[in-house]
Amino acid sequence: MNKIGWGIAGLGKIAHSFARDLLLVPDAELIAVASSNATRAQEFGAQYQAKKKYYNYAALYEDPEVQIIYIASLHPHHKAMTIAALEAGKAVLCEKPLTMSTSDVRELMEVAKRTGVFCMEALWTRFNPTFAKAEALIANGTIGPLRYINASFSFNGLDRDEDSRLFNPSKGGGTLLDIGIYPLFLAYQLLGKPKEIQASALLTTQGIDAQLSLLLTYEKAHAVLHSSVLHDEDMQARICGEKGAIYIGSRWHESPEIKWIVEDEVQEEKFDFVGKGYSYEIEESHRCLREGLPESPKWTLSNSLELMELMESILKQCGIQYPQN
Repeated sequence: MNKIGWGIAGLGKIAHSFARDLLLVPDAELIAVASSNATRAQEFGAQYQAKKKYYNYAALYEDPEVQIIYIASLHPHHKAMTIAALEAGKAVLCEKPLTMSTSDVRELMEVAKRTGVFCMEALWTRFNPTFAKAEALIANGTIGPLRYINASFSFNGLDRDEDSRLFNPSKGGGTLLDIGIYPLFLAYQLLGKPKEIQASALLTTQGIDAQLSLLLTYEKAHAVLHSSVLHDEDMQARICGEKGAIYIGSRWHESPEIKWIVEDEVQEEKFDFVGKGYSYEIEESHRCLREGLPESPKWTLSNSLELMELMESILKQCGIQYPQN
């Protein structure tokens, strides 16, 4: 089977995790990496055996050996970089959030539709075996109709300065766009769009959320979600139905461990992940490319739009405004 040629644009921390897993996928090849920082491009490319190292993104978009580009830049750059890659005929796997606003997602969707090129938001949790198992348990009625979800994503980021990606509004800082998107995704994927969202945030002096708590109300269920950079915690997810409950282990968004309890009977499963878990979204991207699909049926651009609509309503409710919007 011919290998699929990858490029990586934006070479920060998450790009390292992605590149390590990319090397574990047999039919993937890292062709090129790109950064505006020449030293970073050289060092990153050497570390992960990239054939080419570019110091500008346009050269990456134009490389004939690159079939798909993983975009891992700062949040505010996602839209422009994704559109540029699509216009150059390159498939795109773009880190979450796909863009900074619903209007930007719609604009990106129009470009993807016009070019017919594959594009997907990189919500890697959607594709890992643990999440697939949870969905299967729900679908086959093991825990009965869903009534409650509780999930969080928190870590202590108080050692970061105000200009860091985490806290600077011009860099897309705040917990919702960076980590709160994971619990919100979980509720959206399993329960759909809520009837009502109640949001409460602790804001920084720059006006973005350092801590966020959400109550999502559905017709017959609730979701209680939390994200914070003010404290650490044991990040587990609980998914409760009328017959039983599912528990996904610590750092639930990437955990290989799942447990479910029905009528006091406890069952568990631990998956042997390939790498950290990014390999599963890579494999889904490969499947779509080989089948000529413009998007994944497991996570469509319409899904990304609806998730962004939820985030936008939360930001508005909390009085959070980004300079890009």
